[in-house]
Amino acid sequence: MTRPDSAFHVPDFAEERISHDFLLGGSVTLKQPVDGYRAAVDAVLLAASVSISSRRDQKILDVGAAVGSAGLCVARRLPDADVTGVELQDDLYALFCRNIVENDLVGRVTPVHGDINDRSLPLVAESFDQVISNPPFYAGGTRPANESRARAHQEGTADLKDWINFCLRMVRQKGRITIVHRADHLDRIIGLLHGRAGDMTIYPIWSKASADAPLRVIVSARKGVSSPVTLRRGIVLHDEAGVYLPECDALLRAPSALPGF
Repeated sequence: MTRPDSAFHVPDFAEERISHDFLLGGSVTLKQPVDGYRAAVDAVLLAASVSISSRRDQKILDVGAAVGSAGLCVARRLPDADVTGVELQDDLYALFCRNIVENDLVGRVTPVHGDINDRSLPLVAESFDQVISNPPFYAGGTRPANESRARAHQEGTADLKDWINFCLRMVRQKGRITIVHRADHLDRIIGLLHGRAGDMTIYPIWSKASADAPLRVIVSARKGVSSPVTLRRGIVLHDEAGVYLPECDALLRAPSALPGF
């Protein structure tokens, strides 16, 4: 894998265009656009689903890293993790680089700028122990006016099949891929993984206990493995008043593992 020589050459930004935020109780600082893609709970929960049981689990790729929220949380929580993040959008990639520097994670988190459809992307197939991703959620519909938000949330030249194919190509045999996505797309995800990855864990994310269906789902599976599916109870984010429940609040405020992972 090539580490770009200019990886930490970050363009100037007008400060009024950037918000200065914090994840994991302030252990991760995050600069992100005021208007455009913004990190959400999904990224923190995705990071919390990553575990390292041996040296064979340490090389982790974040596909669609945006400003680096998930990868930075992984690196902060797991000191042995070697994280690479690939991001297409110029402005998000630049902020990703800046966040790596400001979190003092140069050398442990490597940014790569490019398109997952580009075969010249400087990444080697089957060179990662784990691959994580938060792919765009929407296949169509009304496109957000903000171009950055639209490209982050809506499938473009790469659809969900392309994202999962790329994740599977990058992870080693018996390595793990983990994605967070809309729960109503679970059938698509399972279909795309069928026959290619097993030992699958499905982890629902519920907005409230009274919800009829989960809002999101984390799906984790191992490449080239054939084992039964495990359905977890998942996690409920909010009480009926919309306040984070203690279990979820603890995950958002401190580096810790998602229950069941």
